[in-house]
Amino acid sequence: MLSARLHDLRHPGPARAEAAMDRFDQITTFVRVVELGGFSAAARDLDVAPSVVTSHVQALEQRLGARLLNRNTRHVKPTDVGQAYYRHCVDVLKRFEQADGLVESMQATPRGLLRVNTSIPVGDLIIPVIADYTAQFPDAAVRMISTGREVDFIEEQFDVSIRHAMPANDSLIVRKLAEYDYVVCASPKYFLNRPQPRSPDDLAAENCILYTDSKFGDRWPVFQSHEAIAAHGNLQTNSPMALLRAAENGQGIVVLPCFTAASPLADGRLVRILDDYPTVRYPIVAIHPHRNLVPTKAVVFIDMVAKYLRDILPAAGSEPRPRSAARQSAGG
Repeated sequence: MLSARLHDLRHPGPARAEAAMDRFDQITTFVRVVELGGFSAAARDLDVAPSVVTSHVQALEQRLGARLLNRNTRHVKPTDVGQAYYRHCVDVLKRFEQADGLVESMQATPRGLLRVNTSIPVGDLIIPVIADYTAQFPDAAVRMISTGREVDFIEEQFDVSIRHAMPANDSLIVRKLAEYDYVVCASPKYFLNRPQPRSPDDLAAENCILYTDSKFGDRWPVFQSHEAIAAHGNLQTNSPMALLRAAENGQGIVVLPCFTAASPLADGRLVRILDDYPTVRYPIVAIHPHRNLVPTKAVVFIDMVAKYLRDILPAAGSEPRPRSAARQSAGG
């Protein structure tokens, strides 16, 4: 018997779900009849026909196999069983109200744990937003996990993902937050004994450092005027930090998002090459699994990320700002 009930709770069919709703309506109606002392008064309060109130109470009594109310032409009074049942029903309805109130309060102001996924390059980019978010909302906390792959929101229980490419799953809800350019660059050390490439086609003869988590593989779809360039080299890595450090040490040519390259370019650790060839712009997007009932904590966070990215990322055709200046402008 217990196993059957557990199965019904885990796998409720349409009929059982409808019965649960009927039971809730019956309990609500019964409580109002007791509190207001009559069927007509309860019907007016609930804005239903008196016949609906009567049918709800009769169905409840029939299901329980007990008389809950004594009624005559003047009065409606609960029986002893009805009075005991009423007290428990009031407690149940109050718990429902408290649960609704808790959700409403959590929706009004961000609180609780926000589970954020990011692509690996974006994780470092939005750290100032997380600091600002948790400072503004002290009842909120953030768990950020950066991955090269896209995540399963349901299985991995993320509220939102911030990534620097559109998702492959077109059933997800996507909001574009900003756009960014890729930058082709290398250390001055790399060019001590060789000339800089004059055309994107020259990259085929260069040592290129490859980011293995890129969905483009060893193809670089970077330039507006060229198809994806085939890149080859003696280092492949899924670590943006290793990618950057290898380039700074003169190992080869690298393609980086402008926000990753901004600081080393400003410091002279890297130099931009092929800047006569405009690069393709790509989106930074916020992704979540449901269009409706998105938690306030996620909505507020996404809005803050969008504003921050608009402030720090270059507009089309402009130079990227150094990371230090970007953080100063954001107050971080």
